[in-house]
Amino acid sequence: MRWIVLFAVLAGLSFAAFAAPFGKSAPDMRVSVRQVSDADVAVAYEWRKPRREIIFQSVAGGYRERRWEVATPGFKLIRLEDEDRIVRSDGKKFSRVEIAAKPDLVRIQKEYQPLARYGAGGALIYTGHFWPMTGKGGRVNATFDFTPADGGHAVTFGANEPSLADWRSPMAHPAFVYLGPLDPVETDHVMALIDPDAPRWIVEQFNTLVPASFDKLAALFGFSPETKPNLFLAAPLGRDEGRLSYAGDALPAQFQITLEGGAWKAPSDKARRIFVTATIHEAVHLWQAAARPGVEDAPEWIHEGAADAIAAEVMVGLGKWDADLFAATEQSVRRECASELETGSLNGAKTRGDFRALYVCGHVIALAVSRAEGETTADFWRAFIDRAGEDGYSEEMFYDLVADRTGDRDFADRIEDFARTPLAEPARAIEGLFASAGSLARERGR
Repeated sequence: MRWIVLFAVLAGLSFAAFAAPFGKSAPDMRVSVRQVSDADVAVAYEWRKPRREIIFQSVAGGYRERRWEVATPGFKLIRLEDEDRIVRSDGKKFSRVEIAAKPDLVRIQKEYQPLARYGAGGALIYTGHFWPMTGKGGRVNATFDFTPADGGHAVTFGANEPSLADWRSPMAHPAFVYLGPLDPVETDHVMALIDPDAPRWIVEQFNTLVPASFDKLAALFGFSPETKPNLFLAAPLGRDEGRLSYAGDALPAQFQITLEGGAWKAPSDKARRIFVTATIHEAVHLWQAAARPGVEDAPEWIHEGAADAIAAEVMVGLGKWDADLFAATEQSVRRECASELETGSLNGAKTRGDFRALYVCGHVIALAVSRAEGETTADFWRAFIDRAGEDGYSEEMFYDLVADRTGDRDFADRIEDFARTPLAEPARAIEGLFASAGSLARERGR
């Protein structure tokens, strides 16, 4: 049987640096999102004072050019290299413009889906792709209105309302908002919205996994998220009986899971393993969000690899993995990382489109650091969160913390070289990292 396993875990902007909350200042713009049918929406942009343009951060693959239509006559959408703009055709200032938006026909790799069909005629909206930018790169001071189709709900964070007006994300960050007929289920741990088409075994697994893994993560990190997390699970399985696709995206206090492929319909060892490990990976991001990058160029392997490593620690803590499986996973990611780095450096992987390297090579680094300092990756991240503070973290901060916790600047420099330098022999470089980590561990044991 042909198996296709897709990990689109964490789309890449979840931990991007972001502007401070706007507080009680009057908004410069109102964004009104109205569900037209299923995942098709109409979006109106209204400036408080007329402007000449609306600027959007670009979306990979030219999404807006393909799936947006400017509904107001006399306006046009312009696609530039790293941004999109809506302007009047005559160049004059304007106060209001409306667009019609549809979901993409294929998943945009390593991106949040701007719109997704979600359970019984609903739509899941990622506000980040509809929230305009200022000319200086921050977010416009805007409020959102959300209006579902007749009989629907607007669900986001703790809200479950017939509509939302003058809404701002409580996390001062782009967010997921559901519009549609489904009601969420609230537990002690989460508010969850689950597609009725999800197989029963998935729902049962989800209901068991969430409280157990959340309790374990709270114990490992020493705190629980301040905002009760919002979880969304969609299951547009489709007709391909051999496909087993898990796509997940995490945001502060939210994550969503999309399952595609007929292989999810019945439980199997492989389907269970993918669902459990990937869901715990997403849950880890809810805790990691307590430390966010303070600069735009902080590499994603820092949090992606650590999320995989911490997920493995949770699997052991929950009794789902034994020591042999944990060790086998280490060998697997070491081999896969070596293969991924044959084409260039780890820090250049995202630009090359080698997204898998962010996970497996970040996991390798997390394991080497853990071995060198004799602590878990969760322990390291507790300290990393404290050091990042309100100003956020950088790649240099990561290396400095490695040096401080291992007591060896040369080891931290070796990690830095591993991430930044194209490696002639990646497998040998990985062996060298773990040899150095083992030496530090032995010195500490003497």
